[in-house]
Amino acid sequence: MQTVKRIGGGILFGSMVFLLFLVVFESFLQIPSWLAVAGRLHPMFLHFPIVLLLISFFTMWIPVGKGADNEWLALLRLVAALSAVITAILGMLLSLEDAGEGNVLLLHKWGGVSIAILGFLFYSYHNFLVKHVVFTKLFTIVATFTIIITGHWGANLTHGENYVLAPIQKQQRDLTPPDKAVVFADVIQPILESKCTSCHSTSKLKGELLLENMEGLLAGGKSGPLFIPGQPDTSLLIRRLHLPMDDKKHMPPASKPQLTETESALLYAWIKAGAATEDKLFSLPEQDTFRILATAYLQPAVPTQPVYDFKAADEKKILALNNNYRIIVPLGKNSPALSVNLYGRNIFTSKALEELLPLKQQIVELNLSRLPVKDEDIKLIRQLTNIEKLNLNYTDVTAKGVEQLGTLTKLRELTLSGTAVTAPALEKILPLPELKSVFVWDTKIDSVQLQPLKAKFSNVYIETGFIDNGDVMVALSPPVIKTPQGIFNKTTTIEIRHPFKGVDIRYTLDGTPPDSVSGLLYTEPVAINESVTLIANAYKKGWYGSTPVQAAFIKQGFAPDSISFITKPDPKYSAETPGLLTDGALGDYANFSNGEWLGYQKNEAAYYFFFNNKVTPKNILLQMLQNTGGHIFPPAKVEVWGGMDEGHMQLLGKLAPRVPEKNEPARSLQENIQLTTAELHCLKIILHPVASLPPWHNSKGSPGWIFLSEIVVN
Repeated sequence: MQTVKRIGGGILFGSMVFLLFLVVFESFLQIPSWLAVAGRLHPMFLHFPIVLLLISFFTMWIPVGKGADNEWLALLRLVAALSAVITAILGMLLSLEDAGEGNVLLLHKWGGVSIAILGFLFYSYHNFLVKHVVFTKLFTIVATFTIIITGHWGANLTHGENYVLAPIQKQQRDLTPPDKAVVFADVIQPILESKCTSCHSTSKLKGELLLENMEGLLAGGKSGPLFIPGQPDTSLLIRRLHLPMDDKKHMPPASKPQLTETESALLYAWIKAGAATEDKLFSLPEQDTFRILATAYLQPAVPTQPVYDFKAADEKKILALNNNYRIIVPLGKNSPALSVNLYGRNIFTSKALEELLPLKQQIVELNLSRLPVKDEDIKLIRQLTNIEKLNLNYTDVTAKGVEQLGTLTKLRELTLSGTAVTAPALEKILPLPELKSVFVWDTKIDSVQLQPLKAKFSNVYIETGFIDNGDVMVALSPPVIKTPQGIFNKTTTIEIRHPFKGVDIRYTLDGTPPDSVSGLLYTEPVAINESVTLIANAYKKGWYGSTPVQAAFIKQGFAPDSISFITKPDPKYSAETPGLLTDGALGDYANFSNGEWLGYQKNEAAYYFFFNNKVTPKNILLQMLQNTGGHIFPPAKVEVWGGMDEGHMQLLGKLAPRVPEKNEPARSLQENIQLTTAELHCLKIILHPVASLPPWHNSKGSPGWIFLSEIVVN
């Protein structure tokens, strides 16, 4: 034992001298490639000193015997000190190779050196320390704190700022209203903070690039300017975003959270528009692409929380399964549905999935992105029978595994980017009844193979992503309907524009979606003298068509002198007075929680309209909402009664609107009810909700909702 201690002590002393040499002459050293390999072992070795030092410190707080036991404790202190010094040396070598700079890197480096010195002193002067108990305990407390804080700095370097505390802190930022937003501070900077500053901040200045403020962006890094205003295609920032994921220069690195398509499009449009900084968003031209994208980004659609027929899981069970590498959260407030995210490629095993099976009924979203998930694991995933959203991006799943997903009948969204999926395997899962979107970019499936699949399964959106092969096709932004929707008197003209030149705008006036062939071609403002629902798309050769934009225009009718509720709307979707129905403001179909809609589910919607002077109405127009995912359907039946007062009425008209089909998009509805000619002072309008949702709906049998925004008497 003495020989081992003597040899080990000599190695420890020599290692300590070498470490101090690296510290003193750091700025003059250039390491060979074989030492660079050694430096990269730092993350593997750092766990040894943490554990061994803490155990050896703990022995100073408990009584120990003498003799052989103390010999082994001395050996423990030697190994702990030696591992601390070796880890610090490897960390110094790694820092010499890495060009990163910043406060956190500097703090972590000096923290590691301090731990090595403390470990060396603890071993070398142990005989002195045991004679001074109070001082020794204080020494171990300081050393333990140094280990913890140094580890925290290391986690920030490898995983991003505030990695340890991030799960318990608020993740979602507050969005600034578009009319008050500043271009850089409220749109661009939040994107950079969420996806870029973990590597490019004052705490970690990788590549000499600072992205915390506009000054850093303009200064660029060691590779040169980050962007050229007005020239996004030649800007370094955009080029790095579009590099293949496995390219080491791709930004952000593959191990970090990636920019969404919307975020990438915003950066591109911002640079193309000249990279404004202090300008207000609404100071940009109304048709500016960046303004259009940023407005949509700052005003995301309010998600509809679906209703599920299964019970919530035991909260204690969920809490027990949550850990640093598996996060389980409810899909929404008071929702029994669960969303699960798994992390940690190096520690993932099939057991992490198997442990989820007690929650198999409640899990509706599962994210396994970039984990070594294999075909054998699919048999576990298939047991999650209510799963709606599954992310298998960059996993080891092959075509054989993908084919097994055909039993997940409630699956709505599947992401297979970066996997070995094939076109035949994809064809076997596209018939899934609820499937709406599949993502297969960065796979071996080419456009020739996808074309027949897209034609055969037109109800499923298949995303192939951005591929810069010299023949780039990207989606156009939607056209802009300049004329505000609402009530008009006699006649009006509708003006539609698009910021790009040479774009064909196709539109319809009956609420049906236009396409590049059958839609009316917009050439000049459209004159209308009756109520219409306009839907428009933009098309251009070499581009994908835009998403549709919709607006309703309703011709003014007889204004009632007063309105009263016969049945009041649901308190969640109510108004103080029924005057909302004749205020001339049409509800936004993309947001039914904004106070512009009256909602009914448990009873019919019924109103009295009173006219002081006799009127002879010809029809009633109802502006309503259809959102099948939110259980909002047209009414099953509408009745219009009229007479000289409430006690003397006759049925003047009725309507049974068409029941929506599966996968129809959310939209504004205008239903016209033709009336029998009659003079009257009073109208009674009754809308009956759908009593039972259709068999194809995931809440079949439940009652539907009616949402109503405007009633016009013509």
